[in-house]
Amino acid sequence: MKTISQNPDRYSKQGSNWVISASPDIKPIYLPIGVSLTNLKPVIKANGIIVKVGESYLCSITTLNEIKQSNNPHYDIVENGKIKVKDKEVVIGKTIKIIELNTTKLEELVNSRNFMNLQSGVTTIEYTNDERELVEGVPKKLIEQINYTLDKDSERPKDKFEVVDYFKMVDKKVNPHYTIAPIRTITDQQETIFDPKRLQTFIIELSAQLALLRRDFNTIQATFFDGIIPTPNVYGIIQEDILAQTDTDDLNTNHSNRRTDSSVVIAVEPTPIQTVADDASLANQPPIVPPTNLPTIEQWRLRRKRDGDKNGMGIYPTANTKNFNSSNKADKRTGIIREGEAFSGYKFKTLDNGFVIWAIQNVPTEAPTGYAYQGRGDSVDKV
Repeated sequence: MKTISQNPDRYSKQGSNWVISASPDIKPIYLPIGVSLTNLKPVIKANGIIVKVGESYLCSITTLNEIKQSNNPHYDIVENGKIKVKDKEVVIGKTIKIIELNTTKLEELVNSRNFMNLQSGVTTIEYTNDERELVEGVPKKLIEQINYTLDKDSERPKDKFEVVDYFKMVDKKVNPHYTIAPIRTITDQQETIFDPKRLQTFIIELSAQLALLRRDFNTIQATFFDGIIPTPNVYGIIQEDILAQTDTDDLNTNHSNRRTDSSVVIAVEPTPIQTVADDASLANQPPIVPPTNLPTIEQWRLRRKRDGDKNGMGIYPTANTKNFNSSNKADKRTGIIREGEAFSGYKFKTLDNGFVIWAIQNVPTEAPTGYAYQGRGDSVDKV
């Protein structure tokens, strides 16, 4: 940017006018002083330019100081009158260019990507217009993007988002149904003896594992095709803070092929001799009593009261109270129920301090998938 070096004695102010005089012997020119912008915010790095965002005008601190100190009607954001030169009118001032950002278009773009984000398993994302962190009322990430665009020394801002941790879903340490090693320890056949009972047990257990695998597969399909995030999310989240490599969208990805059929394991039918032996053995066993006092599973929702992206009830694999009111947790957290999210289960236990442990459960006859803690400030409503 060139230094302002005009003769300062040539310009002065009288009341609401600029007075321009090249010499005491020449009649001065009077021009109206333009109406100054009152919402200038020195928050960007680029000099010699103004960026209009909504009702705010963003500039650098250097540009703001030069405008105040220049005492020059030519170097200004606003118009300071016009003078006639031959057959044309020349505007005085307005030499500092204003770029106006249409944030409405940005909001439309953000809204158009919501469903695609859900299909990718994204739970939260900080866009350029995210207002959770402001600088003088302007989104900080928007300022960073403006700096990257206009200032050659500014680095490209990173993208921050959270995505469902489907890697944990397939981790056999977290979900044993992704390995058959435990089943084999109790069902492998001996070298010289064939035990139909062991084979039957193997097939029953394997069938149960396949059912869980199909459940996980359908969960992933529901996310990929329908944008359905698992609620409650028992898999946890991955926080990403990365730098984008391209400025293009993958709009040609095929999201139309879905597999819904599944195979079923066929049980091994016992031989007649084995059936007789089994019946004789069962005759000496006490009758099987169906379970009683099964919990009543209902739908609940954690009431949204504050920032739903930051507040929620943690989910743990056990109901150990150390998970809920101690800094030294007994177990590692496996998920979170955020404000506004629904979950199925029942009130497992009310502690002496009035706080509640919830059992996260879908089917009464199956074990809970986790336990959530309702602490101070959390409100749970029946759906």
